[in-house]
Amino acid sequence: MDVDSVPGRTTLGVTTLLAVSSQSSGIQSGLPQVSYVKAIDVWMGTCTAFVFCALLEFTFVNYMWRKLSPDILKRTFVPEAASNGDALSKEAAVGAGPGAAHEGQQEAIAVTVVRKVIIAENDPTGRITNRNMLMARQIDEYSRLCFPLAFAVFNVAYWYYYLA
Repeated sequence: MDVDSVPGRTTLGVTTLLAVSSQSSGIQSGLPQVSYVKAIDVWMGTCTAFVFCALLEFTFVNYMWRKLSPDILKRTFVPEAASNGDALSKEAAVGAGPGAAHEGQQEAIAVTVVRKVIIAENDPTGRITNRNMLMARQIDEYSRLCFPLAFAVFNVAYWYYYLA
């Protein structure tokens, strides 16, 4: 899934985590209580850790994706407010009617201005040029390779240890 599809990725991650924990508790209820670690404990614990790490990775990538770099913030809020003082009030007046803009409308306008700057920061060909967005995309792409590879290595080691 894409970095920007937050509801889908969150739902998938949380549902998977709940399914793994439900399976683990179901398996544990059918086994006798012992003082040592069983093979199934190692398997379910590792699967839970992988799903939790995937959720943590998504949280970090989503934070990086939405984080504005300081140069964008400076160009967006400081110069426009100082040099073009009525830029926000013009946009506020469109939504507010004859009176002054309300606080909620000013926040919405500020978000719109920031989004316009972020879109303007990107290349017309669709390439992302914002450093934080680039880093978030790279981390996500590396994770798409590293997580399955790490799980495959775990599988090989797990089955070699418990079957040999």
